[in-house]
Amino acid sequence: MGRLISSLKYKHPDSNISILINKEFETSAQTLGGIKQIFTLDRKRIVSYKKNKIYSDGFALDEFGKTIKEINKGWNLVINYSNDRISTSLTSYLAKEYKGIKFDTHCNVNYSNEWSIVFNDILTQQKYTPINFNDTYHKMCCLKENNSFNSLNVSNEYNKVCHQNFLKMRKSESKNNPKIIGLQLTASNLSKMIERSELIKLINELNNRVDTIPLLLIAPTSEERNFANKINSELDKKAVTIEAPFTALPSVLINCDILVTPDTAIKHVADILDVPLIELSMGPSPFLKQGTVNPESIIMTPRLKDRDFTYTASVHTEKQVRSNEVIKANDIIYGLEKYYLGFTDAKLENKEISVYRPENDEVGTFYKNIEGRFDAEIEISRYLSRDFILRKVERKSLSSHGIIESNLNFTSSWLEQTQGELIKSSRHVLAAIKTALAKDSQKLNEKLLEMSRYIASASDYCSLPFLFYKAKISNIDNPTIEEIENTLIGLKNDLQIQFEQVKEVSNLIRENRSKIRTESAKDFIHESRSE
Repeated sequence: MGRLISSLKYKHPDSNISILINKEFETSAQTLGGIKQIFTLDRKRIVSYKKNKIYSDGFALDEFGKTIKEINKGWNLVINYSNDRISTSLTSYLAKEYKGIKFDTHCNVNYSNEWSIVFNDILTQQKYTPINFNDTYHKMCCLKENNSFNSLNVSNEYNKVCHQNFLKMRKSESKNNPKIIGLQLTASNLSKMIERSELIKLINELNNRVDTIPLLLIAPTSEERNFANKINSELDKKAVTIEAPFTALPSVLINCDILVTPDTAIKHVADILDVPLIELSMGPSPFLKQGTVNPESIIMTPRLKDRDFTYTASVHTEKQVRSNEVIKANDIIYGLEKYYLGFTDAKLENKEISVYRPENDEVGTFYKNIEGRFDAEIEISRYLSRDFILRKVERKSLSSHGIIESNLNFTSSWLEQTQGELIKSSRHVLAAIKTALAKDSQKLNEKLLEMSRYIASASDYCSLPFLFYKAKISNIDNPTIEEIENTLIGLKNDLQIQFEQVKEVSNLIRENRSKIRTESAKDFIHESRSE
């Protein structure tokens, strides 16, 4: 949210921005700069009233009504930052001008633009998300990202104290200009954290090195305090622990050289402060949706094919539970050495992890696989899905990121499979259009049902045009045959975009193969003459 606020303030410096959040996030929100007022919704109290049989449901409604009364003002613009039913209902109640989605009087969803369809109906259905949330928010709000505005409230007093303490820390360790490595110890669930034994091994290694000082970061809670104490009791040498409330966190992070963290809110604060980090993405943490956006940072993850990104509050799949066994202390040390400490000859030994780095392209942040396990099928699907969305919504195309050229044989095989799937897609759509033109409503319903069954089994990439179609058609009250026909024709045009993409990639592969053959022939001739 901080990056979006910064971009809003850059474009509209005189604007007054207020936010509505759940009450449990109020402390975190207070660190955001550029906000005139914070409104809170006490959902825990509302739910407790609703579930408690002693109280009438009227108590829950009254509590909800207090928030409604506070925020019922003459807003020029309301941004629906979430996609849940409550925020959409509130947007409908408050806004004439809005970004995102709202309900109309028939409870159908209205979209402010096609990027709001991408945010609400496309990204939520893609396992390997092609565009992250931050870029989609900006596109949805018609903004270019600009992080120049100070979107964090940083205390000068905290800054001064932290700076002095960090200077003392660097001098007291008798090390040669060491890097201070902040380690976020905990995450929202165990499947997002590396194994305890590996964490202890990592801290011991950082303690023993002459070029690093480990710093354990925890929140001021008894649970995290106890965890840090237990970890410290098992170390060869105790590490410094800093207990910082969220309001003091920016002052701590700005004095760290590098942050190592699982999927937690701390990484977003580090991003705003331009502090480089190693993000450890495990369990259900969806780094493709909301990973670090700092080009100086890296993301370590078990190979994507082995990931399960589905999230349920109290249930974790076997894949999620086991994923935190894959990344080891040695892998993190390698990441520090190779990308931050100048060890250019360092080698990644673990064959089961992938290393990604944020890169900028025509859409925004693209997570590029730079090392480790490379799943060509997933990577080209992500790239072409990203390119398809940009072509459809903005009539622009992407640079290739070198993905297509990375594995020509596999790319060619994937293209053949995808082309076959697109032909099947076209047959379903053309059959539905034909029955729509014949005005045969019964047969049309049959064809649409067949198409729905087909969508359910389609790949992420091939399902994209159908997701746009579904979002549009499902929000028309009792659509007429003509409305269905027009939407189907739009779907056919979207499929044509995909056929063009496949053709372009096929041509590129042929050109690259021809280039490789030509270069090989030149090398052969050169070697023959040398003999």
